Amino acid sequence: MISIIRRRALLTAATAVCLMLTLDAGATYAQSADKVTLKLANSQWLDALRGKNLWNAMLKYQDANPNVTLTQEAIPAAEFDDKITTEVGAGQGPDIAMMQEGLFYSIADAGFLVSLDDAVAGVALNKTNENGVIDGTRYGVAWQRAVYALIYNKPILDGGKAAVPTTVEELISSSKAASSATPGVIGFTARHQMNDFKAWFMDFQNWAYGYGANWVNADGKLTIDTPEAEAALAAFKKVYDSGIIPVGDSMPTQRTRFKEKHVAFSIDNSGGTLNIASGGALQSAEVGAAALPFAHPGAHQQIFVGVSSHSKHQQEALAFVKWLVGPEGQKALRSASGPDALATDVPVDEAFAKANPWVPEFAKLAETSRSTLIKGHEVETPQIMRFVMEAVEKVLLTNVDPKTALVDAQKAVDTQF
Repeated sequence: MISIIRRRALLTAATAVCLMLTLDAGATYAQSADKVTLKLANSQWLDALRGKNLWNAMLKYQDANPNVTLTQEAIPAAEFDDKITTEVGAGQGPDIAMMQEGLFYSIADAGFLVSLDDAVAGVALNKTNENGVIDGTRYGVAWQRAVYALIYNKPILDGGKAAVPTTVEELISSSKAASSATPGVIGFTARHQMNDFKAWFMDFQNWAYGYGANWVNADGKLTIDTPEAEAALAAFKKVYDSGIIPVGDSMPTQRTRFKEKHVAFSIDNSGGTLNIASGGALQSAEVGAAALPFAHPGAHQQIFVGVSSHSKHQQEALAFVKWLVGPEGQKALRSASGPDALATDVPVDEAFAKANPWVPEFAKLAETSRSTLIKGHEVETPQIMRFVMEAVEKVLLTNVDPKTALVDAQKAVDTQF
């Protein structure tokens, strides 16, 4: 359970008094006989490969609830946080949002989400839901958890007689072996530019965590300048300078190249890997997955489902959440979510796992992965990590010593926080 300092008064108590809801443990039907439309916001509705499948899974709710119509608010991922924040700040926006963990904390902190405690009563939620509880109240349930792994192209590795690496040094040598054996092959792909800050800082947490950095000590003090963080920066710099990364390419471009059989290795999450392994020249059976080449476990990206305090149909929205975390909703979502962990321990379809042999490794890594948010500083994590990633950029582009860059970042963080 996470506790954060409120910057605005939460509206939960007032909302609960107004609603006076009683969600029967066995009910999945809508709470009203009136025709109701619920708007669901999610950037994934726009995903080229699984967006349609995810939406069709949600439409199964209408089969059991004919008085409810679900509609999409489909927002590109790069614009999602700003758009949702603007909408809810104006008292508007969707009834329900599927949002990254960072936005979830900001929206909850501002008092724009209602309690889901009654909606999930009696449901065996797993640990992917832990950070959905803030100050003792549940404001979010897990939509999906996408853990990171080291993924690779099996035929390319076989052709270059390259081993699956367990260290950064081995990652560099295996990447070079793969590139040398197959003309045009890129050794390793990774985000490395500030113009992709949000996704880059989440990706970089794998390096930080992998080298033992926490960004905060046992007393809650922000600790940016540490030997562990210095080692992580130095390792990333070593890989960057090795020539195995296509410097300047965006991550979408790099993923496309992986899909087209032009990449040996990448560190990517389960959702990104599903994209790479679907609908392209690379067959899913040719994709391998392994633990990250670091001493400690890595990170995961978490998406939570929340109900807006501005919704005019909160009863119906909570009834939808109740269905979503129940057997029918989880079964429907499982069929469209591929390898991602869900709110309950509904198993991955056996046929899917057989067709995608890299999936079990992701499930294993999800058992020890960590949130990309800094514990105790969940709302402030993006601001804190901007100082960190600016330090990383200095190390990469101007050859500043990692220690010096982190000392400067520590001073900036201490000044602001």
